Amino acid sequence: MKADTTLALFDFDKTLYIKDSLVEFTKFSQGNLRFYLGLLYLSPYLILMKSGILSNKNVKQKYITFFFKSIEYDCFKKMATDFAVQEIERNLNPEIYEKFLMHINAKHQVFIVTASIPEWIEPWSQKFGVKVIGSNWEIADNKITGKLATENCYGKEKVNRINETLDLEKFDKNLCLWLWKR
Repeated sequence: MKADTTLALFDFDKTLYIKDSLVEFTKFSQGNLRFYLGLLYLSPYLILMKSGILSNKNVKQKYITFFFKSIEYDCFKKMATDFAVQEIERNLNPEIYEKFLMHINAKHQVFIVTASIPEWIEPWSQKFGVKVIGSNWEIADNKITGKLATENCYGKEKVNRINETLDLEKFDKNLCLWLWKR
């Protein structure tokens, strides 16, 4: 028998959070000058991705490598926590945030599903008891390698990751709520 529990799934970037958190975290952690110089360097890859020649995953790994490769994970986690504490609250979409809080207050099961990594969202979401289903970066010897440890949680992969993480059979499908703003 299915539980009478509402499942609320929220996208993060450009939905609950009004900006792209990867871009904003990069600016926050690397500074604007390095960010814009990095975009200049990465622009051929970004153009090839937009034209369909390179995959989103491939370009994301190039981005991670350029900006974050070899950063010690402990240092990265500190930057991610600082970002979550300082930046997320002031960049939330008020309408979506209101719905998010409504589900929290109603004791529904709430998850954030995102292509971003949980490290810079969870320090904020944990205060609501909300888990993050996202992309994971590979860490070796306590350093970021520049590679994804999982498939990029983007597009159809979001559905795959939801199915891997949640037992959807226990929810009444009529009670599932998906909030994506695209």
